[in-house]
Amino acid sequence: MIHILLMILKVIGIILLVILALLLTAVLLILFVPVRYRADVLFEGKPDGEAAVSWLLHLVRIRVSYHEHADVSGRVLWFKLFDVRLWPPEDEEEQKTKSETEPVFADFEKTPVLSENDSEIRNTEVSVLTENEQQEIPLETVAETSKAEEKKTAGDDRTAVPAEDDELVVHATELVSGSNESSSPSALPAGALKNSSKENFKEPFEKEERVEKVKNCFGAKIKEKLARLIKKARTLWNRIRELPGKIRKLADGISKKKISLEKTWNSISMFWHDGQNQKAFHLVWKRTKKLVRYVLPKKVQGRIRFGFDDPYDTGQVLAAVSPFYGLYARTLTLEPDFTGTALDGELHFKGRIALWYPLWTAARLFISKDFRRLLRFLRKRDSGTKKA
Repeated sequence: MIHILLMILKVIGIILLVILALLLTAVLLILFVPVRYRADVLFEGKPDGEAAVSWLLHLVRIRVSYHEHADVSGRVLWFKLFDVRLWPPEDEEEQKTKSETEPVFADFEKTPVLSENDSEIRNTEVSVLTENEQQEIPLETVAETSKAEEKKTAGDDRTAVPAEDDELVVHATELVSGSNESSSPSALPAGALKNSSKENFKEPFEKEERVEKVKNCFGAKIKEKLARLIKKARTLWNRIRELPGKIRKLADGISKKKISLEKTWNSISMFWHDGQNQKAFHLVWKRTKKLVRYVLPKKVQGRIRFGFDDPYDTGQVLAAVSPFYGLYARTLTLEPDFTGTALDGELHFKGRIALWYPLWTAARLFISKDFRRLLRFLRKRDSGTKKA
């Protein structure tokens, strides 16, 4: 019985050891096997290139390619995880447009097309019908309709007589007054004399009323302008009286801001010139430089030819890039073109990133007491600003 229990425990222990060994190997693979990346880019009028990211001897691979259209694919071992085309090429778009327009053209072809003879026959039929219809209308009906219209117009004119009669009377009086034979007032009609006498009687009263209205409007406008001027003068005087107080408040605010700025500047200078903080800053700068160097591609090769319309711009770009000549001279060649616009070339680079190195840099930073002290200070400051 004890022998059987020992055998079971032994088997369980072996299984646990195997599981731990598998976990340890997986962790070691994730930490120390780097993720490799590469890219090949070519630009000659149109971009063309390919980039890939692989891990563990290409067992896991993600590939991005651009040849007139972009494709993204991923594989694990020999299984395809995904294969996506980001946008279709121009040929497929043309095929889709053709397939959409084909049924429309098919319907258009099914519709019957009239020949020239058919169209002439239809035009003659229409003209004959119109002529026959015109011949069928009798002349008596046309005459009756014209008489009815004349009667309607005459009735409308009679209804609108008063305005026209007045105009005719005035015109007649002018003609009568202009003639030498009938210059006496007895020749004028009685209605015209009455109207003229009434108008002569009303004219002086109307003139007096207009003069009074003008005087009243002029006085009201003067009063409004004087009231506006008085209001503006009062507001200006109040502003002049309040001006010294505003100047004092502005001076107090400037002095307070000056004091606060001096305090913040003193605190920043003390924080910067502190010895422990200086050590922390130096450590962070050193580790970040090493991390950037590790992440950057190890092999870079390529050729770039560039140029602008103005040769001066080409020279300016070349002058801006020349200080970094020591970094790219061995692997990258720049060819300036001073004759015109140009942009073509090719670029090939490779690199690798292992997870252990970023983790190691983070561990080195957190091991440092100076860096931890700096983090505590920043956390306290952030909490204080949030409470305020």
